[in-house]
Amino acid sequence: MTGNTHPIHWHLVNVQILGRQPFAVKGYNGTPSYTGPARGPDKTELGWKDTVSMHPGEVTTVIMRFDLPKVPFRVPSSPRMGGCEYVWHCHILEHEEHDMMRPLMIL
Repeated sequence: MTGNTHPIHWHLVNVQILGRQPFAVKGYNGTPSYTGPARGPDKTELGWKDTVSMHPGEVTTVIMRFDLPKVPFRVPSSPRMGGCEYVWHCHILEHEEHDMMRPLMIL
């Protein structure tokens, strides 16, 4: 909802951009009102990524791979909800420090 492009990063998850679609920022109430057709990712954005640029005035649609790497220890379930818990955040430090770091819970 801001004028910034946010470089969103996911921990332990790879994402692939499916598309971006412009929406009406003014009057946004939680459900986007699209103002144009969706477009695919730029050529430099093809493939699996751990960070994706989220542009102002667009809904960015991604798919995710939740295949944790093999580690020599047990990864505990989330104490909050019992499933797997991942983290995503904006790579602009000032944003990350002001709560633009959130959990992503997978049941």
